[in-house]
Amino acid sequence: MKILKIVLLLLVTVSVKSQELDTEFLESLPDDIRKDIQENNMRKLDGTAEKYSPYIYSSKLTKAETFLKLKNRLEADLLELERRLDSDESVEISKDLKLYGSDFFNTFQTSFMPINEPNPDSGYMLDVGDVLEVQLVGPDEYIEELPINSDGSISMPNIGKVIIAGLSLNDASQLIKSKVNSALIGNEAFISLTEIRDVNIIVTGNAENPGIYTLTGNSNILHALSAAGGISKFGSLREINLIRDDIIIETLDIYDLLIEGKYSLKKRLRSGDVIFVEAVKNIVTIDGAINRPAMYETIDGQKLSSIINYANGITRNADRENISLERLQDGALKTIPVPNDSYFEAINVEDGDYVYFREYPYRQAKISGAVLKPGTYTMAAGDTINDLIKKAGGYTENAYQFGAVYLNEDAKAVNELSKEILYQEFLDNIIAVSQQNIGGNFDLAPIVKLTEELKNTEPNGRIVIDLLNDSTIDRYSVKEGDELFVPEMNNVVYVYGEISSEGAVMFSENQGVEYFVDKSGGYKKFAADESIYVLHPNGESQLYRSKRNIFESRPKSEMQIYPGSIIFVPRALDESAPRRLAAQAYVSILGNLGIALASLSAINDD
Repeated sequence: MKILKIVLLLLVTVSVKSQELDTEFLESLPDDIRKDIQENNMRKLDGTAEKYSPYIYSSKLTKAETFLKLKNRLEADLLELERRLDSDESVEISKDLKLYGSDFFNTFQTSFMPINEPNPDSGYMLDVGDVLEVQLVGPDEYIEELPINSDGSISMPNIGKVIIAGLSLNDASQLIKSKVNSALIGNEAFISLTEIRDVNIIVTGNAENPGIYTLTGNSNILHALSAAGGISKFGSLREINLIRDDIIIETLDIYDLLIEGKYSLKKRLRSGDVIFVEAVKNIVTIDGAINRPAMYETIDGQKLSSIINYANGITRNADRENISLERLQDGALKTIPVPNDSYFEAINVEDGDYVYFREYPYRQAKISGAVLKPGTYTMAAGDTINDLIKKAGGYTENAYQFGAVYLNEDAKAVNELSKEILYQEFLDNIIAVSQQNIGGNFDLAPIVKLTEELKNTEPNGRIVIDLLNDSTIDRYSVKEGDELFVPEMNNVVYVYGEISSEGAVMFSENQGVEYFVDKSGGYKKFAADESIYVLHPNGESQLYRSKRNIFESRPKSEMQIYPGSIIFVPRALDESAPRRLAAQAYVSILGNLGIALASLSAINDD
């Protein structure tokens, strides 16, 4: 397979001495270039230049040591990314798994002052401090608000004391109605709760903010925990106890609520109650091909099947024959065999267990343009470009395989890093030349313009492929996120740059660069006709020299031009820019233009 090896840009080892930059020179630059140069120069002046790079090194290093370290790191990263282009290795993105349920209390309100707006159900237990409204309808009509006294009673006109503390609201209402019916013939009583008592409770154990809290009498364990800021990282989500008179009368398991949807709290708080948060239980991590990867708290004796249920089950892409359970035993990390899902009910999980379900390495790849069924397809590990083309039904009659554009995320990462390095070199070069250009020997405008074009160039991840070569498309494996554009046949050659008329020229067989430049009106005055760049439809770029070098003994050979080729004639640059920098910038800029032109028909088909 003919794959273009992504060019690794070498770092320039020329040191640019930092100094105050000429104001007139700075004002002559475009705003974005001026800002970048000023920031870079300030970092060099204050000795923090290394902080600008993606890698932060110790300020104790000299600038030379920092530069060398950065150079080595960047080159290593580029080589690693390039290695991935030729492998079937999936790029793993590490993620920090949180304890499931640990953020449950983050959504609760932060103010928990008592609010006497009762809305209890009929089972609410009355006690001292509650206030009832009793309305009598009939011969002895009246409306009275009656607080429950310290002896647990209310005092009703013409009836006397009625003890209701310890009764539910429903039972108390029935008792009051019965008293009214007996003592006041022809009257009917209507009872409602107008004020709820306050209760003082203690939240302790592994709560976020243990202490004494005042809540309403209609509160339960959840309200108390919320007032205390929830559960600390040391606290259990599975065992929160309500203790009254030294007896546990209710236990809250937050997983029952979050996972099972069971809200079983029946006890309302009373003054003197203690809410005790136990220490965290066993923590088991489950990751990989499951629907909700996370850390889960388990109780003693729970099975692996329970944890899988907590995680919302296994994804459809899970490899059920390839399950890893790692456990720390006797100071060593050991793997517990889990042959298949029939063992889920048989294996007890323990604190610190790590369960990983391997996922079949399916990946999504997109194909568009001149194929019968454009779209995004699911590909198995090892599926090749040829398999992707077959899924799309093959080519249309007018497909131009030689002009195909293949995009890859790892290749894009290489280009992004390369562009960053190259752009910094251009900025350093502009600074260096400006400091040496006292007599105005160099015209900086062309190199500044080229620098700005480079900055505005979007990195792409194109890999050169040859769809006409079966061994190529049968060998290259499709990666996650890959995209293939197959353009339609375009019988023109594009000519841009320092020529009289930019645009498309009708393709003519067996004609070279000079022919198409002449068809475009010829070179302009400042054309660099000794360094012309040609981007072929398959993404390969070549340097064409229209004049034979005086040191070459053989005449130059003509370069073959194809339908869809792009010929770019740059503007001649003086010695203000190293030839290598200009060449790399032109290739980068031209590559994006080639993708835009080649994939135009594919984009229109989407």
